[in-house]
Amino acid sequence: MSDVRVRLLAAGRGRRAGGPKAWGPYGGKTLLEAQLGFLATVTAPENVDIAIQAEWLERCRGLSPRVNWVAADPEGAALDSLQTLLAASPRARGFVIHVDMPVFDLRVWRALEAAPGDAVPVHAGRRGHPVLLGAETWDEVARLDPATGRLDEFLRGRRVAEVPVNTDVIFANLNEGPK
Repeated sequence: MSDVRVRLLAAGRGRRAGGPKAWGPYGGKTLLEAQLGFLATVTAPENVDIAIQAEWLERCRGLSPRVNWVAADPEGAALDSLQTLLAASPRARGFVIHVDMPVFDLRVWRALEAAPGDAVPVHAGRRGHPVLLGAETWDEVARLDPATGRLDEFLRGRRVAEVPVNTDVIFANLNEGPK
C-alpha cells in the first residue's frame, strides 16, 4: 500500500479482559505483535503511530523501533488516546483502529484507501472498522472533548464514504480480550 498512516489505540488497562489486551495471546503471539505483523503489510513502520502506556515504551521499542510509540493515559478514554496520537504525529490521511480489533484482511484496508475522503467499511448494512480519515477531519477530531466525545458518534454526524466489503471481519472485536 501507500504511505498512509495507521493510528492504533493500545494503551488501555483492559480491566474487563483481566489485563491489557495488547499483551494477551493471539495466534501464538501477543495481540500487539499480531497487529504489528499485519500492519507491516499495510504501510511502513514509520507510518504507524501506537498509543501505549508509558511503562511499555522500552518493551514496545524492542518490538519495532521504527514505529512511533506514544505514551497515553491508560485511564483516559479512547478519544483521549487518539488525540494524544494526533498531537504526536503528522496530520495526514490515516486509519484508526483499536488493538482488540483484528481486521487482518488487506482487501478491507485497500478498499478504504481507494475511497475518496473519509471512509468506513460496510458489510450487510452495518459499519465496521477500521475507519480512514483525512487530514481535515483529524483537525476536527483533535478539537473534540475527550470527556464526552466519541469517534463513532462524531462519524455518525458526518458525510463518510461507506465502502462495501465482502467480509464480516470488519466487526472483529475482542472485547473480552484475546482468545
